[in-house]
Amino acid sequence: MERAEMETFLTLCEELHFGRTAERLHVTTGLVSRTVKRIERRIGAPLFERSSRRVALTTVGEGLREDLQPLWDGIGRALRRAERAGSGVTGTLTVGFMGAQNGRVVHAARAVFEHRNPHGAVRVVETQLHQHAEQLREGSADLLLTTLPVDEADLTVGSVVTRGPRFLVLPAGHRLADRGTVTLEDLAGETFVDLPGCVPDYFADFHMPRRTPGGRAVGRHPEPCGTYAEALALVAAGRAMVPGDGQLPLLYRRPDLRFVRVRDAPPVEQGLVWRGRDDADPRVRAFADAVHEVAPALAPPGVAPVLPAPAAVGADPVTPAAARGRR
Repeated sequence: MERAEMETFLTLCEELHFGRTAERLHVTTGLVSRTVKRIERRIGAPLFERSSRRVALTTVGEGLREDLQPLWDGIGRALRRAERAGSGVTGTLTVGFMGAQNGRVVHAARAVFEHRNPHGAVRVVETQLHQHAEQLREGSADLLLTTLPVDEADLTVGSVVTRGPRFLVLPAGHRLADRGTVTLEDLAGETFVDLPGCVPDYFADFHMPRRTPGGRAVGRHPEPCGTYAEALALVAAGRAMVPGDGQLPLLYRRPDLRFVRVRDAPPVEQGLVWRGRDDADPRVRAFADAVHEVAPALAPPGVAPVLPAPAAVGADPVTPAAARGRR
């Protein structure tokens, strides 16, 4: 298949609408239709079921999409690497990480980045709970691999890197500690840790809701925790509980703590964030590519790496509003 045919087919797989596909590719609807028919004639089977009301993939079409998508993503990465080699990625990129698992990913991506870009370097720093995204504004970091959501007008949220189930850290003697899973309703009357006032309410409330689905109150401890170590110490003392993702039972196991999955909570996502004015910085794009390449092999059990769409890394950035709509 020619590259234009692959792009047309995969875009139609996403949109399932000939008109929207044509708009995205800046071509006519007729050209999209002719291209698909040409591929179908070559294969000898229909790829899409068409009607006046809907477009859907056939079994053959779904199989072709699954086979072609990794190849298309690989072509995109190869082209971006060639572009970076031609333009020259130079200088030092400072990358912050939140949480031990993100630290593992950042250091692995650093090795890939520096191998491919011998004139570029990466400096790695930690991001604490109390900082949220302030390191980007202060200039002490150029890129963050951090827990989402981040919804700030001056920042760009890149593609999600991992998505996994939500866990709670509880003291060993807690009434819920020996359960395999809990629900949000089970948290009525319990107390979450609290975060410093510099952390946006939308972030804190997403991870630590103040009410259960049934409307019952969930408290916050009066002493805010600025780091995860402070939060775990408060939990171990039996004063609060703290949320997290699949890295908790893997990397934070202690005899005085228990980890319980919340089966009806939205997943926890980790993603890349940078300053909007750096959207075109080739170092940012190069490092984002490296992160997505190393993340699958490092993902904790139960945490799914999220492969970027063809345009998610190295093309148009994702705005905060678009990122919210995707979750």
